[in-house]
Amino acid sequence: MKEESIAARVLALQKMKTDELRMLWRELYGKPAPGLDLRILRQRLANRIQELAFGGLSEKSKERLKQASKHSEHKPKPKNSRLFRPPLGTVITKEYNGEEHRVIVTPEGFEYRGVIYKSLSKIAQTITGSSWSGPLFFGLKGGQNANN
Repeated sequence: MKEESIAARVLALQKMKTDELRMLWRELYGKPAPGLDLRILRQRLANRIQELAFGGLSEKSKERLKQASKHSEHKPKPKNSRLFRPPLGTVITKEYNGEEHRVIVTPEGFEYRGVIYKSLSKIAQTITGSSWSGPLFFGLKGGQNANN
């Protein structure tokens, strides 16, 4: 039997019912699912599927996030911010022209190939050579604030 692609597994999450998502969480994390909104539960499961397939964060990235979280715990979040920012540590992958591109969400912005960018749109422009909406290019819903 042919193994399901990572993309197919992530896409299948959208059709899963709550009970199925919770069972998958237990399978992938080895513990019961937390009481999260289904959208967040699906997002975290998608991240876990990708992490298991492609590997997690490097030790250097984990340490940077740990250090940054110590310094940013008490910073107020801007009210009514329209900036789209996935949770810290999220790994965003995009296949473009036969090459996989990986972006890590950091406190400073978005890390792509060792360089920190302030926006996904700049990364999309770097990859394609033309102007793009970063959230659109990477298949994320633009205009929504993930911090809400």
